Amino acid sequence: MKNIKYYLLACLLTCTLGAIAQTYQSALKQATAENKLIFIDCYFTGCIPCAQMDEDVFPNAAVKAAMAKDFIMLKVDVFKDKLGDTLKVQHILNGFPTFLVLNSKGELISNNSGYKDPGDLIGLLADAKQKQLQNKSLKGYAATFKESDYPEFYHEFAKTRKGITEQVIEAYADSLEDLKATNALMPFLISRISTARLNEAILNDYKAYQSRYGEAVVQALVDKALLQKMEQHLKTNKSEAALTQFLKNYEGKFPANIWKINLQTLGDRYYLGMQKDTVSYLKFAIQHPVLYQYHFSALYSKLLSKNQLTGETGQLFGKWADAIINEDSSLELIRTAASLNRKIKNEQNYKKFMQMAIARAKKYQMPTTSLEQELATR
Repeated sequence: MKNIKYYLLACLLTCTLGAIAQTYQSALKQATAENKLIFIDCYFTGCIPCAQMDEDVFPNAAVKAAMAKDFIMLKVDVFKDKLGDTLKVQHILNGFPTFLVLNSKGELISNNSGYKDPGDLIGLLADAKQKQLQNKSLKGYAATFKESDYPEFYHEFAKTRKGITEQVIEAYADSLEDLKATNALMPFLISRISTARLNEAILNDYKAYQSRYGEAVVQALVDKALLQKMEQHLKTNKSEAALTQFLKNYEGKFPANIWKINLQTLGDRYYLGMQKDTVSYLKFAIQHPVLYQYHFSALYSKLLSKNQLTGETGQLFGKWADAIINEDSSLELIRTAASLNRKIKNEQNYKKFMQMAIARAKKYQMPTTSLEQELATR
């Protein structure tokens, strides 16, 4: 009886895995027939932002219309579905949810992670569609999965997050003849551990690596390389003049939009980390405005919890919000800017950002009732 149970379980698992694989292959065929892209939502059960996407974003009417027009959607539980193991190795899943967009050949077009509100997600879809029209894809990733194309230690780490150390990475790096070969950078990108050789390569030829692996994935290595270089440069002289000289050394190596992102990361480490000077950081951020990841909201939460959004700090924070938050920003960030201005008692700007939030919500068919009620009570 026990053997029969095991046999039935094995049959069930085999059928289930076959169905998952067929779903992906069917999506490729459908994408070819209908000239569409494949959107893969990589999630796991228990992931809070993943659940928020399912509750608030994917059912949104504007998102559903954009998805139906140009995309075939697959949802993959990366810890339960067999396809999840393949995706964890073939692509970089360093946050959840991760959204992969592939063309009908299985070539990766974009890789983004984290919660996206309906407007953010529609923007992501539009960008992927534009890249398809330009026949662009990320050639650093293999279009088809072959297990032997990846080192064994990488397989283990991709699935379990165990098995990669600095020593392993150093040995792997020494074995590489061509850093630009397909799959070559996968162990570095997934572990976010680099080497001096790779740091130099990326800093001196950023566009080549960005075009092969995508801005969102490569940026983590860029951040680490620049931060290491900055700390070395400032080891004996931590003056602002020394910082300015360091920045001049690397500014021309990046596109202007990426350099602004780099400046925010470097400015954060220098002014907040090394100098413990929030006012100077805010002045630096206002001078080099960019909205990237969670720098703005994280610092706001920190200062709010410490009751430090007062005086010059509060006023500078308000100016920073004015410089980086606009109608294209996510609804959460616009609301954060509104809350900030309410805290620093700038009623005019509070109303401006609340009206901006309502306009964005209406544009992307999100609920507006709570926003309108909040504004009406002021």
